[in-house]
Amino acid sequence: MDLEILAKLEPVKNAGYKSGHHDKCLPGTRESVLINLMLWAMLPQDQNVFWLNGLAGTGKSTIAQSFSEAVAKEGLLGASFFCSRDYLDRRELKHIFPTLAYQLACHYPDFRNHIIRIIKKDPTIAHTSLISQLENLLINPLSGGNISCVIVIDALDECIDNEPSSAILSVLGQFVKQLPLVKFFITGRPEPRIRTGFRLPLLEPITQIFLLHEVDLISVDNDIKLYLTHRLTTVAKQRIELKLPNPWPHEYEIGVLTKKSSQLFIFASTMVRFIESSQHEPDKRLKLLLSTTTAHEGRTGIDSLYSQILLHAFSDIHEPEEYEDIRQILGAIVLAFNPLSQKDLSIILGVSTSLTSTTLRHLHSVILVPSDETKEVRIFHKSFPDFLQDSKRCIKVARLYINPKTYHEGMAISCLELVKELKMNPCSLPPFTMNQDIQDLPQLLENNIGGAVEYACTYWAGHLKLSPTSGDFSEQIIDLTTVMLQNAPPWIEVMSLVNHLEGVIHSMNSLLDWLDKVSSSYLSNTVESIY
Repeated sequence: MDLEILAKLEPVKNAGYKSGHHDKCLPGTRESVLINLMLWAMLPQDQNVFWLNGLAGTGKSTIAQSFSEAVAKEGLLGASFFCSRDYLDRRELKHIFPTLAYQLACHYPDFRNHIIRIIKKDPTIAHTSLISQLENLLINPLSGGNISCVIVIDALDECIDNEPSSAILSVLGQFVKQLPLVKFFITGRPEPRIRTGFRLPLLEPITQIFLLHEVDLISVDNDIKLYLTHRLTTVAKQRIELKLPNPWPHEYEIGVLTKKSSQLFIFASTMVRFIESSQHEPDKRLKLLLSTTTAHEGRTGIDSLYSQILLHAFSDIHEPEEYEDIRQILGAIVLAFNPLSQKDLSIILGVSTSLTSTTLRHLHSVILVPSDETKEVRIFHKSFPDFLQDSKRCIKVARLYINPKTYHEGMAISCLELVKELKMNPCSLPPFTMNQDIQDLPQLLENNIGGAVEYACTYWAGHLKLSPTSGDFSEQIIDLTTVMLQNAPPWIEVMSLVNHLEGVIHSMNSLLDWLDKVSSSYLSNTVESIY
């Protein structure tokens, strides 16, 4: 019964440190950073907020994962939320406090009893303002229960936030002093709104800042060297059939790779994944990396590495049509609001799974491509989509540049094509059936609707909102949307079945905003008639 009530908080699944989405630090690495964090967590502090400030690729999330595991082992971790721009529900600020509250309720009985009373009084509490969420779901229950714990929020910079100062930090600063026994560990890049947030008068005096990118360079190089040695030695042990040189890799080669990494763990891990590809000989790939020099080693070297990986992956591609297929698939992966499987990508784009598989075959160093085509394809690090969407950065592989507006438009059209083909009652349910009465609803949806159609129903308007408002495809989108809306009930039914009925209103608002820019009064009237 308690869990049913707590479910009204609508916590985000897989947002916590146990989700398995993040690697932890290799034993023996990041020791000084982790020691500092554990001392902060375990000893009384005047500064109960800790900002791990680091540039992209410096290993913030890996440290956050290791720190979460360490404080959990000591019984100090209250809750954790790992933000991610790869998942819509993990990049929206409104989900952070309810999810943290749900986890805390699972850990602490007194907190749970307090939260249940709040939910019974206001079942919509998860949909209130950030300041109301924080005060009612965290501050009051934590202070009333005399609870001592650490709360982790990782990658705050990956959340959608249009405020000049971080909205989360602004409200946190107003209340955090009421929780002397609770410590907040937050990671994020030093973006303007994050920096401004931590400089707010209420928050700055109680915040300890650790600049990860200014850690002793020798220490970071040693950690990267240890990481490279461990990973590549493991490759040598696993690929005994190749009879690699002994020793492999040589200490000199490890040194060169360490220098190339230039204190960026993302650079080192990308090189390792490139070398350890099961479809290639690791020694040849290692030599390829060692033989490549660039005038931009260091912080910008990741661009050269990405260019090298892409050039090598598609060295046998010459026809423009083939590159368009590649861009279409990469664009869908980079711009998807939630990660899609190879199977669902292929359905949405209307291409064969073999084409999708072939395109991704040589990209395992930058994209997680499960062997099971029904599992999610995910980007390893946000620097890769940033690279592909910046024409000035991917100039060496200009034919793979992903123009966001162009490929959002393509995704909008692909999604609308699927949605307009929906039929009434796709799951063949009896009249007046309620969602809670359906046994194994997720499996029923998978069997009768599928992930591709569910994605299309949920996100067609999100892609449309980011599409161009002029050009050859605007009329096509208007025609598709007209047909879909004239047969709207099946779409609305699917949105209800996936428990996202409020998304219908959001989609209509997004559509109206887009139509205002293209001046389509006819379709605007059709949309308004649905209201």
